[in-house]
Amino acid sequence: MTKNNRPTHGPRRIALVLGSGGFRGPAHVGVLSRLQELHIPVYAIVGCSVGSLIAAYYAAVGLTIDDLLGHALGTNALGVLSHSLSLWLGEKRTRLLRRWAGPVQARLALLDHHDFRRLHHGVQMIGFLMHDRRRGERIFAVTGRERGFSLSEAVRASSRLPIAFPPLRKEVDGLERRLIDGALSAPSPVIHAVAAPVSATHVIAVDLTGSRRRARGSELGRWQALLGDRLMVLRPRPLPTLAPWGSALGARAWYECGRRVVGAAEEDRLRRWLRGDAAEREAVTGDAVHAEHPPAPETPDFGRARDSG
Repeated sequence: MTKNNRPTHGPRRIALVLGSGGFRGPAHVGVLSRLQELHIPVYAIVGCSVGSLIAAYYAAVGLTIDDLLGHALGTNALGVLSHSLSLWLGEKRTRLLRRWAGPVQARLALLDHHDFRRLHHGVQMIGFLMHDRRRGERIFAVTGRERGFSLSEAVRASSRLPIAFPPLRKEVDGLERRLIDGALSAPSPVIHAVAAPVSATHVIAVDLTGSRRRARGSELGRWQALLGDRLMVLRPRPLPTLAPWGSALGARAWYECGRRVVGAAEEDRLRRWLRGDAAEREAVTGDAVHAEHPPAPETPDFGRARDSG
């Protein structure tokens, strides 16, 4: 890895890190909307918690921004609570809740028909962070290193908030795991964006942590010191609103603040990232041409040589 003030070599690989945030998740959709508008190529997306859901629906399922926003507006606290109870108690005991849990379960069922490798919107890799509650370890599954996970298993495990949802039990690396929300390991897992196999050169991290303690757990300050200009941390914050928590109005407010957080300064910085990529390609091409067609040697000036002798 290069030092933060040195240029990287080779093409820029921009990774988008979508962290935890619960019903703040529509802000991730707002950021994706702006990146699409600006034609910023996203090489990889790394997610945990609600960020895993949005990453999967966008990159693996291939939903459009309008589809994602529609999902966000259609997901409310009652639906999530009903789905939670159905997982704890079983569907037979919660038939009366199907009316509210049904839409959430139908959206999750979309994941069953997609995988880590057939991706959309130009994304080449997608990864999900999970937390093993039994051993206190982080488990990361990514394109090319899925570790036995299906897309659906990885996303469901990564977004299972403790207490609200039962852990997903699965054998990983020969050990029985109890997997829950990846935010318990890292609310904004930048490390998995810069480490192999993703190996991003530049990272956009969307931080939706709502407390200073969780912000410290994300280690974004340490990564900012290490990566310097190559890490852009976006912290969407909505304007004051009376919208109830987990409501459609609240989702719309978070979506809009996600769009606003990518302003003129952020756009200029992203353009500089891409200009650096183009300049480097031009320099490499120029070196290749120079090597293939070296300049002709200078014609010796015999007169000058005689005078100097």
